[in-house]
Amino acid sequence: MQINSVAAQSLQDAEVYLREIDPDVYGMSLDLLFGASIGQHTRHFVEFYQCLLDQISGTLPEVNYAKRLREPAIEDDPEFALKTIERLVDKVLALDENVTCKLKCSEQFENEDVYIDSNLERELLYNIEHTIHHLAIIKIGLAAVAPGIGLPEHFGVAPSTLRYRDGICAQ
Repeated sequence: MQINSVAAQSLQDAEVYLREIDPDVYGMSLDLLFGASIGQHTRHFVEFYQCLLDQISGTLPEVNYAKRLREPAIEDDPEFALKTIERLVDKVLALDENVTCKLKCSEQFENEDVYIDSNLERELLYNIEHTIHHLAIIKIGLAAVAPGIGLPEHFGVAPSTLRYRDGICAQ
């Protein structure tokens, strides 16, 4: 599966700021982010990956992103977040089969259990896009409170946007 390499890279992008950010800055509530912290945004996308990898392994895989752990240490401690991401990268890279699953999306519907058919590759793609979105928000926060942290040009930017900027538009 090639998509697992892309998913691993999306997680590894976070390692850039996690290796450098001051823990106090990481956990700081930022008005610019409507009271959220860089750590909270990090925890959010990390836990989506954890949720997917934990839930996809059952005999009748059901993925429910609302049932994620919400682990405070990921949002409070950049070192802990970094180690968690390193473990996730190893797990993502070890994936070798596109498992089918049911995605529970009942939160979108009032008083109704709703499931849709999905598969591991589709959910990895969702997590990649979700991570890029949060990295874009984190990039805004870092520019305000830790402008010295150098981020790669692609950080928090969708691949299609990068191609568009390079004049290689998908038609």
